[in-house]
Amino acid sequence: MFEEPNLQEAGSRFAIVGPSVSEADIDAIFATSFPGKDDLVQFYLRYNGGSRSPQGCIMSCGNPAHKTSRDDLDNLKVDGFMSVSLDPSDRMLPFRPIGRHRASMLETYAEIPEMKEFYEQHISLAFGHSGEDLCVSLKFGSVWYMDYKEYKKGAIEISPSFREFVLKYWIHAEPFHLSEH
Repeated sequence: MFEEPNLQEAGSRFAIVGPSVSEADIDAIFATSFPGKDDLVQFYLRYNGGSRSPQGCIMSCGNPAHKTSRDDLDNLKVDGFMSVSLDPSDRMLPFRPIGRHRASMLETYAEIPEMKEFYEQHISLAFGHSGEDLCVSLKFGSVWYMDYKEYKKGAIEISPSFREFVLKYWIHAEPFHLSEH
């Protein structure tokens, strides 16, 4: 997948990337097969998450004026991708580890049936500028937008595949700099 010239551009958008991981490490997180998983695996083998900012991906912008409306998701600003941690208990600063984040979401929303069901079927792998999670469906491979402040409205599918998500929201997105926000 990422040998195609236009997809190799993904690397030029990262200010920082995660440490190398193996396919087995990735499969430990994404244990099921789904459409487009090969693209996701190749992406993580090459980059293992990271962000547009050298500060990493622990914090997000808290300015309400920068929040992307649910009605304007074509303009969603993706700040980065969570990483596969070699040890699920390792915080691996400055990265947000996928496995640890998923465990937190499953625990946090265990008593909210619709959210529990969502997190049993999706894994957060990227994050928007204002802290929104972008989650891949473990059944269909589509990517979904989840805004925790409006979780009762439900998640919104923003891309039919991981590949298209990377192209639209990471590679072909309008350039922006976190320091300007």
